[in-house]
Amino acid sequence: MAPRPSQFLAIAILAVSAVGSTGCLYTSGQTRREVGPQISRETLSVIEPGRTTTEWLIGAFGQPASRVSLTDGREIFRYDCDVRTSEGSYLFMLVATSSNRLERTSWWFELRNDVVVRYFGETSGPVTTSVLDGLPSPPPAVPGAWTGGEVPTGD
Repeated sequence: MAPRPSQFLAIAILAVSAVGSTGCLYTSGQTRREVGPQISRETLSVIEPGRTTTEWLIGAFGQPASRVSLTDGREIFRYDCDVRTSEGSYLFMLVATSSNRLERTSWWFELRNDVVVRYFGETSGPVTTSVLDGLPSPPPAVPGAWTGGEVPTGD
């Protein structure tokens, strides 16, 4: 005996309600985290070579990531300012993706007799890594490279 259309509709509504009540089938999100002192151009404009002291640097930015004493009495402070962004999405039981991005700005301060002599900075990145789970993704073919399967013959 085949189910009546009203029974089929009731079962379908019940099934959709049960799946929907367990949580979202799709979700995504993004987080951004700043690590280390975020040194702005505005803050740098306050630094005066020949006047700004070691005490001021540490008070404004905290302890440096690296502190090197040179034989001629100079010191080099390095501050690393990272911005890390993570994004991800998840489709229930099918696919999950994630992406992480890192951008680093490093600032070096040269000091002599506890006074800033000069400073300079450099930004590296962004470096992005991505992961896709649930879908097959073969590695890209490189011309002339062995990609598996048969052993190359060297022709």
